[in-house]
Amino acid sequence: MGSFIEINDTLQISVEQGFPRGLDYERHKITPFTAEDFVGQIFEFKDKPNIRIYKVPPVRNFLVQNIDGKWLYW
Repeated sequence: MGSFIEINDTLQISVEQGFPRGLDYERHKITPFTAEDFVGQIFEFKDKPNIRIYKVPPVRNFLVQNIDGKWLYW
């Protein structure tokens, strides 16, 4: 029997799926964001097909912004 659960290290999402609108690459190039910029914020992601499981820190997970089919790794 197969499973529809995937274990991932990369969350690739668009703004429509919940990518944080405040993360702007052009702004980041001028003044890079730091982890402190996001303390206390909660991000919600939606509309991804199938179930995914992500590992908890200290294991690294990549956040990837999908911009018109191009992937920007944060």
